[in-house]
This record gives sequence, structure tokens and C-alpha cells, in this order.
Amino acid sequence: MKSLRFWLLAAGFDLWWTLAVWGRESVEILLVIGALLMLYFTPAARRKWVIFAFIIGVAMDSLWCASGLLAFEQSQGVPVWMVALWLSFSAWWLWFYQQISLRWPWLILLGAVSGPLAYYVGMRFDAMYLLAPPWQVFSLMAVGWACFLPLISYGVRQPHVSKRSP
Repeated sequence: MKSLRFWLLAAGFDLWWTLAVWGRESVEILLVIGALLMLYFTPAARRKWVIFAFIIGVAMDSLWCASGLLAFEQSQGVPVWMVALWLSFSAWWLWFYQQISLRWPWLILLGAVSGPLAYYVGMRFDAMYLLAPPWQVFSLMAVGWACFLPLISYGVRQPHVSKRSP
């Protein structure tokens, strides 16, 4: 069973995500400060992977905005609050992944389901809206997230220790 710290940090990120999506521009300074603190407290050896995941995530959202799939409320592109959320998610995910250490097929499935689900909930909070048919947007997001999670998890993947017979 996972420790209390694990569950508190998992629930804490869910609350952080909810604050970001619900509060958006009204809490973006708090989100930026929190994201920078998360990066600061990330072990130095893992920071490059956090930055890598952050850049890929913001690029993915930018691509969806530029291609006319979705738009964020009160923004022409990816808003500051979402950029801060991406940095926060990147730092949190790489810690979380090290704790759960899923194999590739599970990462693909988790990404394909959880990524679009998060955007759907964000849409219900009026944080963003779709510019294309939902089936098209969420299908492309499922593919994007199915590639994204395994890609960013590679940097912290723990090598599998093989057991040798005596």
C-alpha cells in the first residue's frame, strides 16, 4: 500500500488542477509561483526532464489551438495559467510516475483516457471550448496523450531488475 504522503500528493495535484482550471486568470500569479516552486524542489537531475515534458505539453496545446481544434477562454493561444499548470503537471507527473512505475502499454492507455478526460472536465468548467467536432478533438487528444505520457516518462523510468536463478 502506498504511503500517506503519496496519496496526499496525488490528491493535492488534483486540487491544484481544479484551482487552475476553475480560477484561471484570477489565480495565475499563484499558479506561476507554485509551478516555479515545484520546479525548484525537483531534484536537479530530473529538472531537464521536467522542462522537456513542460515544453512538449505546451507545444501540444499550442498545436491544438493553432490547428483550430480548441481555444482557451480569454486567450488567443495557451494562457499563462495553463502554461503554469503544464509546468506543475510536468514536475508532479515525473515524481508520480517514479512512484507507480507503469509499463508502456499502461502508460499509453492512461494517456489516451486521462488526457482527453482532463480537457473534457476543463471544458465543463468553461476554461476552454471546442472549435471542431468533439469526436475529432478528443480522438486527436487521445492519440497525442497516448504518445505524450510514455515519451515524458522515459527520463525517469526505473530499469527493471531481472531476477537470476540461483
